[in-house]
Amino acid sequence: MSAIKLSHRYAKSLLDLAIELSKVEEVYQDVVYIDQAIQSVPELKSLLSNPVFSTDKKLAVLKTLFADKIQDITWRFIELVVKKGREKNLVDFGNSFVKQYRELKKIKRVAITTADTVSAETMNKLNTLVSVFQKEGNIEIENKIDASIIGGFKLQYEDQLYDASISKHLSELARKLYDESYIDKV
Repeated sequence: MSAIKLSHRYAKSLLDLAIELSKVEEVYQDVVYIDQAIQSVPELKSLLSNPVFSTDKKLAVLKTLFADKIQDITWRFIELVVKKGREKNLVDFGNSFVKQYRELKKIKRVAITTADTVSAETMNKLNTLVSVFQKEGNIEIENKIDASIIGGFKLQYEDQLYDASISKHLSELARKLYDESYIDKV
């Protein structure tokens, strides 16, 4: 079974259990916390995917890092995943869980890419504008910084992309300047 399918199934199982126990928000916070730790500490990611280390050693490290900082339900789930030998899938598991959580809560992601950080006031205005298109649920706005766009912004909402960056306008201008389609090639 592919890692993506496996991660999806594990995430769904944990989400279903969290719903059943009315601990969805707590488990979500735990998963985000664990995922951030795994993504930000390369040694931890390496440990989880390294077959040289025994399951007991991996569990001991994970227990030291997380057991007293997360819900019991989340810890038992991680323990089960590691005991089944699927700990390398914890890397993909967080993304899958967060995606399913957003579907459950009807949260739509909006990404705005700018050349510099956006002020809180501008983010609030953007949230208000985008909320008009969102019939139900909530919006989660992520600000990405990419100096290569020079200025302006790129806005991605679901599968729609609005590119109002200066780099795009400059490339369109350059394309038009070098367009020789009007010249007769005879």
